[in-house]
Amino acid sequence: MPHMAQIVPGQGKHSNGVEVRPQGVGGIRHRVSRRLSRAIKRNSNLLARAELFAVAFLSVADMVSDLVMIARYYQSDKLSYALSTLICVGINLTLQSLQVFFTRPLASQPMEQLFVWLLVKPGVDAYRVASKSETEAGVALNTRTEMTGIRMMELVAESIPGSVIQAMAFFAVNGDRSMIPLLSLSSSVVFSAFISAQMSYEWDASDEKRKAEPEFYGYLPTRLTARCFALLQLFFLAAFNLLLRSISFVVLAQMSTSTVMVVFGGEFAFFLLYKIATDDFMHWLPVYGMPGVVLSFVARLIMKVAVDWVACVQFRNPTEVGGLYWSLTIFATCAIAICSALAHGDSGITLIVVSACAGQLVAFALFLFTINLDYLATFYDTRTSSRYNIDFYFGAEGDDECRFSIFSNHERIWLPIKDDIKTWLDESLPRWLEESPPWFNDNKRSLIPEWLVEDKTLLSRVQSEP
Repeated sequence: MPHMAQIVPGQGKHSNGVEVRPQGVGGIRHRVSRRLSRAIKRNSNLLARAELFAVAFLSVADMVSDLVMIARYYQSDKLSYALSTLICVGINLTLQSLQVFFTRPLASQPMEQLFVWLLVKPGVDAYRVASKSETEAGVALNTRTEMTGIRMMELVAESIPGSVIQAMAFFAVNGDRSMIPLLSLSSSVVFSAFISAQMSYEWDASDEKRKAEPEFYGYLPTRLTARCFALLQLFFLAAFNLLLRSISFVVLAQMSTSTVMVVFGGEFAFFLLYKIATDDFMHWLPVYGMPGVVLSFVARLIMKVAVDWVACVQFRNPTEVGGLYWSLTIFATCAIAICSALAHGDSGITLIVVSACAGQLVAFALFLFTINLDYLATFYDTRTSSRYNIDFYFGAEGDDECRFSIFSNHERIWLPIKDDIKTWLDESLPRWLEESPPWFNDNKRSLIPEWLVEDKTLLSRVQSEP
């Protein structure tokens, strides 16, 4: 017997302007599916917000534990460990301060710098993202990217080095192996692994990023349970990776300091040469001249350390290290750790390393098995940042808001297609000024390079009209 239909005025796609809503089992299934979809999205948003504030809390806890250990090292006459940890904290805060200096307008500098040096910048950024605050005019980074940058400073300059320093002190011949050093070491490892996992999860789960870059974002499954499982694998992947790298560093340091420099320094040098050879050294951030060169070097160093030490999946993006390079780093970590353990000759360390390698590879395999398989290609992508953004620009034809994001990048990235962009702007700017789409705000207008707009009257309107 066919299902009856209820006609609901003004709500659907029927030819006479009404919606035909099926009743019976099919209608119930339809309504349950919609409600379930809304519930999943609501729960996902709650989970994402909880993760943001959990990271902010862990950030403060990790900083406090580092300060406690500095005092403890000083009291036990281990001045080298105390000084090293203090230097890491100082570098972290200095890098955060530099990011604020380069990316924020002068008017907001005092308050933002105060947030940095009062150690509350991660919490402030988490609140801005959770409350979906709009990017202020004149700010080079949106709120999500700004928060990611600050977290990367913490991760690379403080948490990862702090974990290594505390591991060296803990496993030293006369090391302090009481509960407080163990808890501090554990907090650094947990924070580093969680921030890596959460950062990748939060970027991919973003509706905004999935809409803007569907080719890259969307690997997380739809079901909430599957997403949580994927997040767990991201955490284990980062934790095992950090464990293997830390053991390798400690073991090689006990053998020879020069060996550490050759292995880890050589790895970064090879990465830089690879970026230079592919004309991909300059970072996508729109900072020019010598500051841009310095910023590119620092950015490449930070991203490389994040990938090498905590396998941050987010940075497989072609604008950072690239998909294939990221995947090969997983296997390079295992190879370095096994070779280091065998060279050291301690069977106990070798057993730990082999077990950790197995755990890392299992976590990686389970993660790939869990994600949307349409995105496997992003794990062996070989495109440069310029090629990726140019492909994105032409793929977003008809979506002006997405296309406009090309101006958030360094000019080097889109200069090969500058003529196409000039033609697009000439055709689109009058329409945008007439229609005033919500996304075409003061911040977006400030990103348009003046030399791209030949009609100076039109340029004046872009810069002056509300």
